[in-house]
Amino acid sequence: MPSEKTNCFVDTDVLVYAIDPEEPEKRAIAADLLRAIIRNRTLVLSAQSLNECYRVITTRRQLMPNEEARGFIASLSPFCTAPEGFAVTRRAWDVQDATGYAWWDCLLLASALRADCGLFMSEDLQHGRHLDDLTIMNPFVQA
Repeated sequence: MPSEKTNCFVDTDVLVYAIDPEEPEKRAIAADLLRAIIRNRTLVLSAQSLNECYRVITTRRQLMPNEEARGFIASLSPFCTAPEGFAVTRRAWDVQDATGYAWWDCLLLASALRADCGLFMSEDLQHGRHLDDLTIMNPFVQA
């Protein structure tokens, strides 16, 4: 679990797993992680991560109907505090050059960096990798 003082950006995949009945082990881990980060008041999300989550849970994975999904996304909206704008795009270019990651991942990482997050929780990126003061962690990796 992240420390109580470290801002933690949660990638879309972790948000989706938190409600996915087809992945009970990952669902439990992701839901526990989200509860802990929310309790610590260190959760940081971006509009991009919420929009991606909505698309995945309503279209690609069809985990819930639109109205229910909108309620879920709205419940996370208070944590949508990551900065946006061209400064994030510019920082994403630096991340892309340094990592070679996909563009949409670079934008999320840049948002996390601009929000002074210490942790970036994602299943899709290199566990343990550091970008400045940001550490990528896969919450599903066994300790």
